[in-house]
Amino acid sequence: MARNKVFNVHDLYPADYCFDYKSFYADPEGYVFTPDDIAYFNAMELEQYEQEVPMTYYEKTLLRKWVIAGHSPYEMPPSRYLCLTGSEPYDFLDVHRMDKEIRKNMRGMNKAQQKAYLMEYMGWTDDELDQEGTDFWEPIEGEKEHPFEQYE
Repeated sequence: MARNKVFNVHDLYPADYCFDYKSFYADPEGYVFTPDDIAYFNAMELEQYEQEVPMTYYEKTLLRKWVIAGHSPYEMPPSRYLCLTGSEPYDFLDVHRMDKEIRKNMRGMNKAQQKAYLMEYMGWTDDELDQEGTDFWEPIEGEKEHPFEQYE
């Protein structure tokens, strides 16, 4: 019977990893961080993040995959539904949880209802769009598919 290997955050970087302080201190402005440097830093952030932030097993699995792909747990992924500019203090789990809530709330809605829901969620109204003279939710000419169809 095969057993799943227990996740160890320290397996995300080479076992013999050692930061090159000599090169870094010689030229801090010009130092180029190596992939191993980044993997080590992200692994340490993940270890701290998992200790501080309560999350489900599924969320922890998604977060670990995000970090394994080369990202920090504090880095904001793209949202499936919202245009987040990066000025908001969102991290991976914040965006994941927002998308999950939106997906749950939009279940069973038609496209017009989804549009209205997302506009309200973002604090927009039809009146504001009409004043500007542009409806940002109209498909681009030649675009046949609705952007949310792929997630239904």
